[in-house]
This record gives sequence, C-alpha cells and structure tokens, in this order.
Amino acid sequence: NTPSHRRVVDYSSEEADVTEDYSFDEAFNTLSSLIETSLANSFGFACAQDLESDAKTKHLGARLRTVLAVSREEEEQRSACEECIKDLWRILKEESCGWDKPFYRECFVLCSLRLSLLKIKEEKQGNNERCLQEAMERLDTALIMGCPGEVARPFVRCVEKLMCRKEKTSSAASNIKKQKVSRASKSSLVVETTLSSSPLVPKIINPLEKMKEDATWQEFKEMYFNKDMPVQLPSDESMPCIKKWQDVAYFKERFGKRLIPLEVGKYDDVENWKEEIVPMETFIDEHLAPDILKKEDNNFVSYLAQHQLFEQIPQLALDFEIPKWCNAGHFERCNIWLGTSGTITPCHFDSYDNIFGQIVGYKFVRMYLESDSKYLYKSGGNWETTRSWTDALNDDEDGNAKKDTKKKFRNAQGNISHVDVESPDLEKYPDFAKATPMDVILGPGDFIYIPSRTWHYVRSLTVSCSLNFLF
Repeated sequence: NTPSHRRVVDYSSEEADVTEDYSFDEAFNTLSSLIETSLANSFGFACAQDLESDAKTKHLGARLRTVLAVSREEEEQRSACEECIKDLWRILKEESCGWDKPFYRECFVLCSLRLSLLKIKEEKQGNNERCLQEAMERLDTALIMGCPGEVARPFVRCVEKLMCRKEKTSSAASNIKKQKVSRASKSSLVVETTLSSSPLVPKIINPLEKMKEDATWQEFKEMYFNKDMPVQLPSDESMPCIKKWQDVAYFKERFGKRLIPLEVGKYDDVENWKEEIVPMETFIDEHLAPDILKKEDNNFVSYLAQHQLFEQIPQLALDFEIPKWCNAGHFERCNIWLGTSGTITPCHFDSYDNIFGQIVGYKFVRMYLESDSKYLYKSGGNWETTRSWTDALNDDEDGNAKKDTKKKFRNAQGNISHVDVESPDLEKYPDFAKATPMDVILGPGDFIYIPSRTWHYVRSLTVSCSLNFLF
C-alpha cells in the first residue's frame, strides 16, 4: 500500500499565482502576527533568554525582543535586525567556535524574516524599487543558513506574489524583449547528452551489478536494501527534469535572482577553496556556461553541493518525483548536486541510505563495501571540516566532529578516507590494494543505490546535475 509516486515538497504550481482579491495589507499583518506569536512563542522568546544569559550576547537578546515585539516603531525594528545580523556574521566568521549554539541561527532567522517584511512594506510605500528583491535575498540567506523551509515558505510566497503582480504591470514590449533575450541565451547552454572519449573518462575496473529493467521496489528491498548491497537500478528517463534541466539556462530564466550556496575551488586545494552565496544567474553565467561552451580560459571548479534547494525553491520539485525505490525505507530529504566538470567528492561513507540519480551530464562513481573499511584508512580529514554552511564543527577530546543541528555533515563521523582512490599511493597505504572497487559511469536517467556506511567516491566528467534521495 506504500505510494510509489510523491513529491519531495508539498507544493502546487498555483501557490504563487496572484488573484485579484490578494490583499497586501492582510498578508503583511498575517506574517507579522506569525513572527510575534507563533514563532516567538515556539522558540523566539527562549532564544532571546538564552542570548541574554551570556554577557557576550546579552545585547543580541535585547535586540531580538525588539524584533519580536508587536507595537514597536518600524525604524527601531529595522535597526535591531540589521545590528543583530551584522554581529551574527561577525561571530560566524571571526569567533573560533562560530555558531556553536542553536540560538545564534534562530536569532539570524527571526531577524531575517522581520527584515524581509520591512523591505516588503518599503516596496509598498514606493521608497525603493529593489525592495522585493532585497526581501527575497534576506529569505534565501536565511534558508541557506538553516531556516526550515516550512517556516520561510509563507514569506517567500508573499514576495513571489508581489513580484508576479509587479511583473504583470510592466509593459508588453518589455516582456517581449525579455523573452527574446531569454531564448537567445537558452539555446547555447545545453549540456551534452553523450560522453565523449577523453583521458578524463576512467577505466571501469569492476562494474557495479545492475538490476533487471522490470524490477520492482519489493524485489529491490529483498535482494539489495535488506542486505546493504549497492546496485545500479533500472534507468528512468521519464522525469521531466531530465529534459528540462538539460538546458541550464532554465535555472537562470526562472530563478536567476535567487541566492544559492556555492563551493568554489578544487576539493584538495584548501588554500584557494571557498564558500560563497551568489545569485543563480552568476553561477550559470560565470561558472557553468564557460564549461558547457568549452572556453579555453575556463578554470572554475564550482559546486552547488548537498543543498536542499527544493525547500528553498519548491517550484523545482514539480519536475520530478521521489523514486519508487525509496518505498523500501522512509524518505527523509532530497539534495541537489549541480556543478562544473571536475568536481570531486572524496571517498567517504554516510549514515543514511541513498538513492543517487543522475539528471544531467555524467559522473563516475566508485564504491567499496563496509567490510573493506579496514583497507581504506579512515580519517576525520580537514576537507570536510571546512564545508559547513550552517554550523561550525568542533572536535571533542577524541577528535570526533560534533554538531548541534539535524543537518548531517559529511564529516560528522570522521568518515573520509585518506586514499585518493583513482590514484592511490600504495607505498603509503599498502592495504588499500586489498579493497575491491565497484565502478559505474552514470548518465541522464541512471540511478544507483548507495547503502548506509558504503564507501563512495564521485567525480563529475561533464557539467552535471544529480539528486540524492536519503531514506
């Protein structure tokens, strides 16, 4: 009786539509009340109390109470929001512990929500043409930094509706011009659908086992899921995203102004590797487009990695469904992995089961069973400790990373191998030669099952988009 088709986010395409009776004042009052009552009572007041209990953050607690207050001057609330956010960024970037307590993030989220409302009202008053965009940027940043999608979504929907109304009032000529520009740019950003021969395409040592094409999820559960055995699942090119997202201009045209978290640089180049929050259109124009067009001066390696983009932009979730294979367990969440060629995720294991689907482009995946762990030279690894958008990780006395939130960091369990599995140093790691790899090259519509605690290494061979469904 388990349903075989469902969305990763409960969203319908009609939600952002603007009806003639849509009232800005009613929406503004509803969202203000949401901050001042529901969110304040559920965690806001407790957050303020926690901040006030520490002399170093007492001033943040007082400002947060101003943000949560019902009848305060808007300028006073705006100032409190901006000062809190400024101090919280400073703590995150300068303090050795970063945001090591949940109340830092909670304060950031509440101030961002309130500031987005104030920006919306500023737009209504005609004081600033960019107010709606600035409101959306505040919401996107809050989502990137850990705001739950269900908390931010009513605010995002309000901004989307107002943006839609504003767009409808623009001149027809302007819209026609925009459509022409979009079509012109769209035609040149299609990711290749065949994999060209290249020295970068690896030799398959030991092919991953593949299920029969007509396999059912019940057979998958019995033969592989229950036994924690990796397998290549039957290909499925029926999801709309496989064709729609092949042209990455789609992301720019629909969501170009939305902010996304980006990892820039090669994974092992610690000194030059960095995290950025950039507009989607910047990512497409400056990173993906040069790679697709094979410009000689392109040397970017960048990744929108392990991000719950569909909580942030639920419209994208309409382009696919949760694969039936997840019926073998309990679906938790879906992440997107969108990046240039040359992105690498080093060999590691995770604590959840994973249906990994290739949507656009090609990736090479190498896996090892948990039983090979003794040959893989497990390490905490510095690379993963730097990749933490919503938490600062600290090591306990035993050298194990720990975290405060439900987000599963890739290094939370010291789950990285020291070995470069494509070019191993067998003098340094001699036992690695005893490990047995399972290899697969994934193209559009290909899916694999990566069981919990199965080691896996991933390298993109082209501009690539993947989804992983955790269950």
